[in-house]
Amino acid sequence: MTKSNTPGPQAAALLEAHVAFEIEQWQGKGAARRLRAEVDAIWAWAKDTPLHRLVSVDTVRGAAERLALDMTLPDRLAAVIGHIADHLIRLDVNHDTRVQDVVDEALFEDGVSLFVELEALRSRLIKRLLDSPVYTALASDVLYQGIKDYIFADSGAIKSIPGVSSLIKGSTSAVSKRLPGLEAQVEKRVRGYIENNTAKTLARSEQLLLESLDETRIRAIADEIWTQIHAKPLSIDDVIDRDELQKLVDFGLRVWQELRETQYVGELVDQAVVSFFDEYGDQPITELLQHVGVDRDLLRQEAEVLAPAVIDGLAESGLLEGVIRRRLEAFYTSKAFDKAFAAGADPGK
Repeated sequence: MTKSNTPGPQAAALLEAHVAFEIEQWQGKGAARRLRAEVDAIWAWAKDTPLHRLVSVDTVRGAAERLALDMTLPDRLAAVIGHIADHLIRLDVNHDTRVQDVVDEALFEDGVSLFVELEALRSRLIKRLLDSPVYTALASDVLYQGIKDYIFADSGAIKSIPGVSSLIKGSTSAVSKRLPGLEAQVEKRVRGYIENNTAKTLARSEQLLLESLDETRIRAIADEIWTQIHAKPLSIDDVIDRDELQKLVDFGLRVWQELRETQYVGELVDQAVVSFFDEYGDQPITELLQHVGVDRDLLRQEAEVLAPAVIDGLAESGLLEGVIRRRLEAFYTSKAFDKAFAAGADPGK
């Protein structure tokens, strides 16, 4: 329906008047009132519009997959995240702010009460931990090193064995030289004993932990922890330096990059969207907004505070007029305008 990029004299005059009018609508004295009216109109529409009428589940699934799984992560992203994280860690406010300034004692105690209440979950976590092959291997190694050190230490058990102590002159660090193969035999026997008895030891440890972590003991431990940490600053810049932090960020993004290429993560993203629509698809948009604390008054307030500042910035840069002009020029240079203008000029036609 377009005819030319240049409007005629009458169309050009109307175009300029229309552009000026639209700019005044956005910036004039009544702009705030008009913004409130627009918010009210949008809220009224959203109140009667369920989510599935606004957008389909398949559309959201596609968008989620594109953004979470398919969008290319730029090479500079890790450096940007690392720089920002390092800057936040080094802020002076971390040294000036104590743990109790951000987590008060009442909140900490509520967390302890929740931990006490979730007894079944606590038991399952302890069992999972002690059943872990990693924990079993770690526990076995700790036991072995402890027994070995006890046997071969200068003040350890080997010196008390009749006949052995008389063979050792000076430090027992020379045992392996004076008694070839002794240490290897001890290691073999000790490791064999530990491997054969680790399951029983861990079972006893599990039962001991379950019995020991009663409410009284948990609260006593929590009180000790709070006493130790409540006045400490939040700063961790003495724990991790810039290079270490950047390496962690780099690795974290590598992990995410590989995860997002798996079918597993794709299935999670897909099912999360489906589950959300199954649960909330029939609810009005206003109810969904209220679930996250957004109501009409908040929208009106933010529109009145933020919108004028943003619009003024757009106007000063020339972008606002450019957007309005481009949108209106398409009509004023079209055949549709000529037809409507001609009909208005000669109603009899």
